[in-house]
This record gives sequence, structure tokens and C-alpha cells, in this order.
Amino acid sequence: MAESIHLCPQCFTAFDPTESKLPPAPSVSVSRAVLESNDPPLESQIPILQDFVSMGRARMSGLNAKIAQFHSFLDDLRKESRGLAIEIRKHQGGLSPLRRLPTEILSFIFTFTDPWTVSAVCARWRVIVVSQPCFWTSIHYSDSGAFANLHTTHKFEAQLCRSGQWPLNVEFFADENADLAPGEVHILQTICKHAGRWETVSLSGPEELYRQLGRSIQGQLALLQDLKVDMVYDADEITSLDMFHDAPRLQRVSVNRGFWEFPVAMILPWSQLLRFGGSNSWDGHLHALLDATNLVDCALEITDTSAQRIPILLPCLFRLSLSDPTFLDCLETPVLLELYCGYASPVLPFLRRQACKLQKLVMWAMWEYDTPADTGDLIHIVDAAPAISNLALQPPLPDEFVRDLHSRPNMAPALEHISCALSTTDLSGSLDVQTNFVQGVESRWKSGRLKSVKVINPRFPPDLLDRMLVLQSLGLEFGGANHSIRWDAVPPELWIVSDQ
Repeated sequence: MAESIHLCPQCFTAFDPTESKLPPAPSVSVSRAVLESNDPPLESQIPILQDFVSMGRARMSGLNAKIAQFHSFLDDLRKESRGLAIEIRKHQGGLSPLRRLPTEILSFIFTFTDPWTVSAVCARWRVIVVSQPCFWTSIHYSDSGAFANLHTTHKFEAQLCRSGQWPLNVEFFADENADLAPGEVHILQTICKHAGRWETVSLSGPEELYRQLGRSIQGQLALLQDLKVDMVYDADEITSLDMFHDAPRLQRVSVNRGFWEFPVAMILPWSQLLRFGGSNSWDGHLHALLDATNLVDCALEITDTSAQRIPILLPCLFRLSLSDPTFLDCLETPVLLELYCGYASPVLPFLRRQACKLQKLVMWAMWEYDTPADTGDLIHIVDAAPAISNLALQPPLPDEFVRDLHSRPNMAPALEHISCALSTTDLSGSLDVQTNFVQGVESRWKSGRLKSVKVINPRFPPDLLDRMLVLQSLGLEFGGANHSIRWDAVPPELWIVSDQ
């Protein structure tokens, strides 16, 4: 056997792992025919067989002992290897550029993370996060219900303490279909102790949540600027909330936008509000808007109709969204730029009596894909607002409107974006409507104003589709919508949920 010399990795002593004092290996001196069959051996062969077994067992015992020694040696090597790998990783970590990042840069990165997670990574990160109040100003509770316990309360207390005196952003979302659990009441009371630091607040839950607030936050909302309220209640009459009336910095309010079928009357500092969206009765909205003369954005879910037509002047209103266009009869909006509402007859007289230069008009049918009964009204509506640059119409465009879009360049001369559906009074006229539409798009594109076209479920024949694709290759934004143009055309803060 060839000599094999090795060095011990610990003491570097030379050794030969093949060297051994094992008993010699027995030699086979019996015919294989005897060993590989069931034939009885000869008498003379029996002692030979016995000697082989005895010597083989002695040799096997030595081999097993040697193997055990090598296993022990391998285990030591593997243990050392694992320990060395750990040390290498630690030393590599010491070379990480992340360790050399200045605290200021780490602090900036941590603003995009959860402070509880970051503070558990290492001692340095914990010191950075815990020592800076700005990381702890977002207070979020979401529907733990029965799982809200003492540990959860302590967590909020620790966060509120770490936030120092910084303004807070509070979100409290409880199950609107269940009573507040005792743990939730305790957490709410803990957060309310800091109501003087609330800057933005979003609340959702049952009526009991607001009863608790009414007892806790009156007169403390010195920093509040943004308020969102969603409440479900059992009473037949409209619920009124008054705990937010004393908020000298409040400017943006949203009330039951998600639960529009539960109208809520709010007592608010209306004269200072810039944005309001809410669900209320017709008369309730009129009463509120009488003092809301500084509104810039307004979205109203109107839960009933009324014969009351009190004129309301909103001299600063730029954007208006309504669930009931009849409410337009009450409004004067001299600087309105964007209007979102269902298609109805009050739209035309409203636009004709305004001095505004409306730039965006989004209208939808009360029932999806219905064509307006008086198609001439739609043309007159667009003519009444010649400054429109963005037009989105959910009712399929009637034949007359499409023909005018092609033949009358003075109709919506400032048009840059159009979203619509196409329809005809009969199938035979479908190609004419599509052709007129494509020709209108081409002519307006050549005039240099039109920038984008979106059509619900476009089914242009190949030749017309090719013409649209040519315009797309030249820079026109062209696409299809498979659902409702309102998802794209109406900003989320102005959505009318009852019509979605």
C-alpha cells in the first residue's frame, strides 16, 4: 500500500492515517464453490473456515476502532470549520459599508420602515430609533378586538412616550359591527390622552367609539388638520357628531365616505375647511355649506332629495363631485375647474349660469351603458364649457355627438384628453360612428391639442384600429378600459362610492 503522509491541522505533526497495528487480513484458501453454495464443506476445510472467521473478526474489530478514531477526528474538524465560518461572517460584517453609514443617513432610511422592527435588529439601530421621536409619531390600531390586551396597551404607551411632543398621525380602526372590547377602550383612552398632539386622524368603528371620543377629546384638538370619520350606527335618524368643532387648524375632513348609506351630520369649523367629503341629507349639506365659503374640494354623497333650493355661493371651489346632480341647482361656483357627477338635466343650466372656465368634466349614467334620452343635451353641455381640456363620459357617446366631434372643431376646442364609450342606435350604423370618432381623433391630433384617448371595450375594425395605432406610434396615448372610466378619471378623494 502506498504511503500517505498528512499534517495535523492543529499541531502540524506529520502522520500516516493508513498506518495501523491491525491484525493481518485473513487469506481465502477455500474454493469459492464451497463459499457460494449450500454444499457441505470437506472435513479438511472446516479448520480453514474457522481460522478465517476468527482472524476476520479480529481484523474487523480493529477496523471499527480505527473508523471510530477517524469519525472523532472528522467531528473535531467539522466543529472547527463551523466555528471558523461564524468568525469569518462576523469579521465580514465588520467590513460591511452599512456599518460605516452615518447616523443621519440611517435615520433617513428608517423613516420608511417600521420602528419596532428596526429597533430589534441591533443595539446601534435601536439607539438611533428609540432616541428620535419622529419615528414614533404614527399611531396605528387595527381591529384586534378581543386580542387587545395589556401588552398591546403597554406597547402604545411606550410609543406615545417615545414620540415626545411631536405631532401625531392617529389611525384607529375597530370592527364597526361589534362593541368595543375592554382592551380597545383602554387603548383608545390612552391615545386620547395625547389628543392635543393629533395632527391627522382616521377613525372607523361603531357609534360607541365616537361616544368614547366625545367624553375624552373635547377642546383638545389644537393641532388637528386632517380628519377622516367612518361610523356605523343603529339609529333611524341621522347621527350628529360635535366633538371636532373646536379644532382651529382643521382644513380637510372626510365623513362616512366608505359608509355612505349612514349619513352623518358634523359640527365643524366650516369657515376654515379647504376640503370636505361626506355623506349627509340634502338639507344637512346645505346647512353645512352655508358657512363653508373657503372650500377648494368638495365631494357630497346625498342620501335623499328635497324641494329646498337655498342658493349657496362657494367662491373658492375648484373641484366638485356629487352623487345627485340636482344639487347643482343650489350652487354658485365662479372658479370651478373640475366637475364630477351623474348625467342629468341640471348640469346644463348649472354650466350656463357659471362664470367659471371648467377644464375637466366627468359624467356617468345612472345605469351603466345607458345612452342619455336627450342626446342634444350632451352637445350643449360641452358647448357650455369651451375651456374643457379633459372630458370623460360614461354614457356611450350618441351618434350626433360623435359626428360633431369630427365635423365641429369649435366643439371643445381645448380638448386634450377624452375617455368614453362608443355606441349607436342600430348595428348598421356602428361603422359610421367608429369612423367618425377616428376621424375626429385624427383631426384633433393634427391640430396639436389632443394627447390621449381611452375607449371602453374598443372594437374597431382592423383598418380603423391601424389608424389609431399609427397615431399611437406618433405619440398619442391610446388605450382601452374594460370597466368604468371613473376609476381612472375621478381622483380617489372625490369618488362617489354609492355610484361605483
